[in-house]
Amino acid sequence: MSDRWLSCTIIATNSIDPVVVVGAGAAAQAAVIGLRRAGFDGRVVMVGREPHPPYQRPPLSKQYLVGDLPRSAIFFPTPDAELRLGVEVVEIDPDRHHVRLDTDEQLTYGRLLLAPGARPRRLAGYEDRHHLRELDDADRLRALLEAGVKLHIVGAGFIGCEVAAGARARGLEVVVYESLEQPLVRVLGAEVGAWLAEVHRSHGVDLRTGLSALPPLPPETLVAVGAEPNQELAAAAGIDCRNGILVDELGRTNLPDVYAAGDGTRFWSPLYEAAIRVEHFQTAIRHGEATGRSIAGQGRPFAEAPWFWSDQYDLNLQYVGGALPWDATLVRGRMGEPPFTVLYLREGRLVAAAGVNDARTIGQLRRLIEARVEVDPEQLADPAIDLKGLAPPR
Repeated sequence: MSDRWLSCTIIATNSIDPVVVVGAGAAAQAAVIGLRRAGFDGRVVMVGREPHPPYQRPPLSKQYLVGDLPRSAIFFPTPDAELRLGVEVVEIDPDRHHVRLDTDEQLTYGRLLLAPGARPRRLAGYEDRHHLRELDDADRLRALLEAGVKLHIVGAGFIGCEVAAGARARGLEVVVYESLEQPLVRVLGAEVGAWLAEVHRSHGVDLRTGLSALPPLPPETLVAVGAEPNQELAAAAGIDCRNGILVDELGRTNLPDVYAAGDGTRFWSPLYEAAIRVEHFQTAIRHGEATGRSIAGQGRPFAEAPWFWSDQYDLNLQYVGGALPWDATLVRGRMGEPPFTVLYLREGRLVAAAGVNDARTIGQLRRLIEARVEVDPEQLADPAIDLKGLAPPR
């Protein structure tokens, strides 16, 4: 993405102080860290809709949900910023460099960072069922698990699968409903999806796939059918949004002095030469910190390969890549017998990989992807080949 693509004129300001951060999630937290590490010592105001200070979301569907992690452990260190929690920005005035809160208070910004995140996609007719995105959602769902109810889950994506695994580990009956033929088939492909389906069934999950309609569902139902970006505030201010707030490789929107980071954005990736939207914790942190540095004048193009993990039963699944289309797959190891890794290629080039209990391999493949190293696919698939030796030195 170039500045020409954004049709944006970057206007120099005498000071970026104050920086107002809209959102109090992982990307917002990391952006403040990036600002400070880049030497910015001015005023930073972080505005968060939730009453809680910044916290980590991954444990909400994993350790925290099943009671293996105390509440205090999920919170980030207190950010070096003024926290305005339990209030919401309802309007951006880019001409006056103001934002208006739902209390009618106005805040002036020198630079504005939008880190609004995403929200659970609602399912028509089931809007009042449980969803899992925020800490309060997790507390309500955790209460259900502690009550020992039979849990119904709509959606066999990462959230649905992780909650199903946690509930089964606590001995609950679990029914999962999925419209696609296999869990996570769009990200991992049919072969890995079919293997994962058998994993869940072998642990006692009543997994029903390929459904064209849902039966009546009880109140004890979690709807986990994906997320959508919180982009309405940005769009109303004239910011370009297309399934996420569009930003360039430095986190800049099409409006002067307005940046965006995290789950609610589609950022231009020089690595993939495409605008991508990633809804994962590690990318939110890394993108947030990079954008914070950019605001402070020390930006570098964000060209990292997205990476995330999912814990299900005794399996740790790690994925690296931008979830872009592939036309061929290879398996390093033996499919279905951890540790193994599935490699996703497009026109002979490695674009992504998914490993099960194979973190070392995923780390090495991540370096190869980011370095854009062209490797013979047969070498990639051969466990006897040391992948570390194929990547350039750091």
